[in-house]
Amino acid sequence: MGVLFISHSSQDNDHAVRVRDWLKSQGWGEVFLDLDPAQGLAPGQRWQEELKRAGENCAAVVVLVSPNWVASVWCRTEFLVADQLGKRIFPVFVAPTSFDELPLELRAKFQLADISTPEKEAEGFQRLAIGLKRAGLDPKSFDWPPPSDPNRSVYRGLQALDVQDAAIFFGRDAAVTRGLDELRRLRDGAPQRILVILGASGAGKSSFLRAGLIARLRRDDENFLVLPIVRPERAAIGGAQGLAASVSKALGRPVSLSGGAADLAQAFADLRKPVVERLTRNAEAARETYTAKPPTIILPLDQAEELFGAQNTERAAFCDIAAKAIAQDGNALIVATIRSDSYEPLQTEPLLAGAPQLLFNLPPLAAGSFQSVIEGPARLAKPPLTVEPALTQQLLADLDAADALPLLAFTLERLQTQFGADGNLTLADYRDKLGGLAGAIQSAVDAVLGAQPSKEKLALARRLFVPALVQVDQDGVKRRVARRQDIPSEAQALANSFIEQRLLVTDDGTVEVAHEAILRQWPALVAWITEERGALVVLDSVRAAAREWQAHAERRVGKRGESWLAHRGDRLKEAEKIAARADFASAVDQPIRDYLAACRKEERRAAGTRRRLQALAAVSALAVIGVGAAWMNWDRIQPELVRLTRYAPHANRAEALADLSPGDTFQDCAAASKHCPVMVVLPAGEFMMGDPPQSPEDTQQRRINVARFAVSQFEVAFDDWAGCVAGGGCAALPSPGDAGWGRDNRPVINVSWDDAKEYVDWLSRMTGEDYRLLTEAEWEYAARAVTSIDRPSTLWGFGDDETQLGEYAWFSENSEQQAHPVGEKRPNAFGLYDMHGNVWEWVEDCYAPYDPEQRDSSAVEGDGQEQDGGATASRSENATTCSLRVLRGGSWGGSPQDLRSAIRFWNVPSSRHGNVGFRVARTVSPPNP
Repeated sequence: MGVLFISHSSQDNDHAVRVRDWLKSQGWGEVFLDLDPAQGLAPGQRWQEELKRAGENCAAVVVLVSPNWVASVWCRTEFLVADQLGKRIFPVFVAPTSFDELPLELRAKFQLADISTPEKEAEGFQRLAIGLKRAGLDPKSFDWPPPSDPNRSVYRGLQALDVQDAAIFFGRDAAVTRGLDELRRLRDGAPQRILVILGASGAGKSSFLRAGLIARLRRDDENFLVLPIVRPERAAIGGAQGLAASVSKALGRPVSLSGGAADLAQAFADLRKPVVERLTRNAEAARETYTAKPPTIILPLDQAEELFGAQNTERAAFCDIAAKAIAQDGNALIVATIRSDSYEPLQTEPLLAGAPQLLFNLPPLAAGSFQSVIEGPARLAKPPLTVEPALTQQLLADLDAADALPLLAFTLERLQTQFGADGNLTLADYRDKLGGLAGAIQSAVDAVLGAQPSKEKLALARRLFVPALVQVDQDGVKRRVARRQDIPSEAQALANSFIEQRLLVTDDGTVEVAHEAILRQWPALVAWITEERGALVVLDSVRAAAREWQAHAERRVGKRGESWLAHRGDRLKEAEKIAARADFASAVDQPIRDYLAACRKEERRAAGTRRRLQALAAVSALAVIGVGAAWMNWDRIQPELVRLTRYAPHANRAEALADLSPGDTFQDCAAASKHCPVMVVLPAGEFMMGDPPQSPEDTQQRRINVARFAVSQFEVAFDDWAGCVAGGGCAALPSPGDAGWGRDNRPVINVSWDDAKEYVDWLSRMTGEDYRLLTEAEWEYAARAVTSIDRPSTLWGFGDDETQLGEYAWFSENSEQQAHPVGEKRPNAFGLYDMHGNVWEWVEDCYAPYDPEQRDSSAVEGDGQEQDGGATASRSENATTCSLRVLRGGSWGGSPQDLRSAIRFWNVPSSRHGNVGFRVARTVSPPNP
């Protein structure tokens, strides 16, 4: 319910005690009064400071109005602070007071209760009680068990707690109150229209939305009307939990949204109408006029990352309808939950640009709250359930940061179902029978596969989960909602067994992993995903490309639509190879097959066009300059013309560069060219590559020697890329392009490793010089800006002081969640800008564990695995087995630790993302003696 805070003048202490005692006698047990010796303010504390420290638990403020209160500047300040914080405010006259003397904000917005005289006291208290209850602050706690499910378990395992589970939702009281405050601020006129609940996987976002916020909002139907929860899954509008189903359920009749935003806005009005009519009748019965703001519609969107998944074909339509309907209605909000690492697509979605977002951070559950999560539900169990104190202490000792909440929930559920028949959960059951936290998920797996499963059974389990129930994209490993028909027929019975053990869940013909913690905590599944990571990333990129291609079908009428066919050349061959795998067949649906077929058709058409142009060029050349030039063709003529007319190659370039000193800059084309990178000469040197031992992620350090080379002073910008496009060396970037942030001197984003390679190849042709991507060792050498092994390794190129990071880098705390123009921060000691943050940078290397024997700065050319997954081979033998390429430097969305000099990330070479770009390197001659 939350704390009720009594604000009063010190001259009205007697009235304050009387109101406190009445509230407690009516069931409101948590009342904060500064006079209270147990719950009030300690000497020297001030109300505003206390509210700031502990006010997240303050659900409402009861303001005791009197002439003393009106005369007190401090009391009026208390009221204004509470109003600005979005608190529910209930003014009560405790002494006759002129209405005209009250602050305008109080007169205009709040209904007052009056207990200022004995004759008015009973009615005034009754009015206060009704107001508190209508605001969802009923002293009655949530019922348990729910009347509709009398046998419901108090431990829900990996399932999200739902609205009916509010009574057993423990540990988040402060966050719930803060969330309700934010929603009231949005209702009262704050500009944002979407409240985004942002948290890591396993933080409990869905439970917080359902059992925390929505359960309480539904008690306050004078102010909020909450639609049934929308979950995008595979179809955000037409799916079983899509927008149309939500609106239809709310209205109690089928609703079509074929008319778009107008239909949804009308549905909002239809939902609100009976509530407004009821409130109007109530006001008339009390001889009053209903003048309050009508209820705010809440559209809850759970697991919003699914909206942007490659398999969801209704993203654009959903965003367009929802944003426009909210704008048309003017009194509606979206409350969305999304994983922190998946927020960028929601943040940058252009169709939602008209609906400003407010971020609500939901951090991992505080360590001090886990005890209430363990013991609180047990106190409500029927029949009673006792948790042995020693078990609680052992659970608390065993918990760590990784998946703590979902693992605890799953462990408690299995303890209750397997060993709680006698009403006791004991340490012996947990430690000796279940095998502790680590054994909880494994015990459920063993119940399905057996303690020592056969190779055949493990192979079948692998086919069940990979690829149908798993996806890997730029944000990491996620569960995937699969249709029943996506599951191999031979694995259907096994899927049912996993469902019985609550490791999988099913609903309306779909199947999915119960929680992403399973993808991280079941060792065998982790190994399978790791082995297939490259293929899964490729599959997800093909899904995304196929979705975009289909979404722009109307643009292909009368056209070839080749701009939306992103897979060509080696990328297409790789995708076709994976699509042809028998074990991936169930995950390759007809849209993917149609898309790949279109890509192959376009590849053949483009090849034919090139052959015709070459023939035409040859004929033209013969007609103009004779047989001697017949072997020239357009593919050679166009770059050469651009090279000669725009880039003006230098004569004796190598000799000129040999005279340059470390830190000197140069360009390989006409001075001040917009399309030729400024290069910085770096000296030869030696450094320790990898994390220092005290860092959070201790990679294996090794001593690396680096030859003299040059690096672009800035990340490659959109202006640079435009030169490549104009010169015929690069393709125009597909959607989403610049993410709406602008181009010009911002780093080019949404470029794949393949795109970056096209750029450096073109730049080499244009200048006649050896341009390339940096190797991973070269990149870290450039970022650290040290040339001697005697210099100690630091976390960032400037040192270990995190407070300085903002001087050198754009990152999560200062970037406003977007890329910024290059060169706006301080350069490092080598004169290089943005080595930390702004955008991740592709490097040449294939991703593989560090080779402790490597001593030079050459690139790793293979992943160390043979094509058939056999024995480890040398790098040179595996030049064609690279499925993942390395990214370095962190981005605008990263934390300080994500920007360390030694940080490594990786992705499939065809991946494009709004926080990924690159810079270039160039081989230079040794210095003159």
